Amino acid sequence: MLKRSIATIQQWFSPEPTSPDPRSGQNGKVCVSRRVFFKRAAVGAASITGTAGLAKVVVDSVPQPDLQDRYRTDALTGEQELMQRKYVLMSDQEKADMVQTFVDDYSNQV
Repeated sequence: MLKRSIATIQQWFSPEPTSPDPRSGQNGKVCVSRRVFFKRAAVGAASITGTAGLAKVVVDSVPQPDLQDRYRTDALTGEQELMQRKYVLMSDQEKADMVQTFVDDYSNQV
């Protein structure tokens, strides 16, 4: 059955006819008819529809990540990071040095 359907499809798309067409008006040349056009259009539409359906099935089968679980793990990691840090006051000398660095950098850029 599969071989028969493949042979039929090959006949549809073959450029030369396997048997002379009695409707042809010129010495054995087959004129392109509306039927052939619509057959080819139907086969093309069916293949495009089938491909689109298959692509949808493949995309839908991909597992979706659990976003709430990812958010929880990120939040927990961030909280642990903040808990490990310690708050240290800057001395007046460190503040003055930092301000002077900004002033020097600004002067060098102008």
